[in-house]
Amino acid sequence: MKTLLFTLSTVIVLQSVSAQVKEGTIIYKRKIDVHRRMTDENMKAMVPRFDSSKVQLLFSGNESIFKKLPEENDIRDHAGDDGNRIVINMGGPDNETYKNFTTEKIIELRELGPKKYIVEDTLRKQNWKMNDETKTINGYNCKKATTKNRESKDVIAWYSEDILCPSGPEQYGGLPGAILELNVNDEEIVFSAIDIRTKDLDKTLVRAPTNGKKVSNKEFQKMIEEQFGPGAGSGGRMIRIIRD
Repeated sequence: MKTLLFTLSTVIVLQSVSAQVKEGTIIYKRKIDVHRRMTDENMKAMVPRFDSSKVQLLFSGNESIFKKLPEENDIRDHAGDDGNRIVINMGGPDNETYKNFTTEKIIELRELGPKKYIVEDTLRKQNWKMNDETKTINGYNCKKATTKNRESKDVIAWYSEDILCPSGPEQYGGLPGAILELNVNDEEIVFSAIDIRTKDLDKTLVRAPTNGKKVSNKEFQKMIEEQFGPGAGSGGRMIRIIRD
């Protein structure tokens, strides 16, 4: 009887391990409250409050790359009843964020004007606080963790230990599983996993970007400030609003 119980428990453990995902693609819906950082009421009246798009995280082992979906590259939100078009640009369409949790490196492809830059840095360790709350997202059991971002804004993450890569949207990660939902600054920015694909990943796509001029993070921040003013890009998201 003891032998039978041991065998059954062993099978259950093996099934649990085999069910853990080591590579795949997570598709997120990204929703940003554009008005939260606007002070000009006239500008608020001219642009939609929310910007929504789809982004993807490709992951394999301890590596991941985060970028827009190809079909999202040319999508623009615009408004204006008088024929003027307002374009909301939430960052360059070719921006990519590669993370390697083994080497503790983060390599970003960033657009600034017509040029592209490769910015390499050390992965920033985020001081996550674990929580007992749980919920299910897309069939995956998730646990809650909280932290502060560089602007000292509250960040809530829901991660699944069934997806072994410790990555997530943008620069977030470092948890015992992939982040499937991320809430920054009380829903100013929300990432929600809407599709999780665990088959047919092309591993060659999970690599650091190289198509750009290599600069340090300090050099890139200086270029941003020269173009947009002191303090620009020091934390948070840069939103460009272009009038056509």
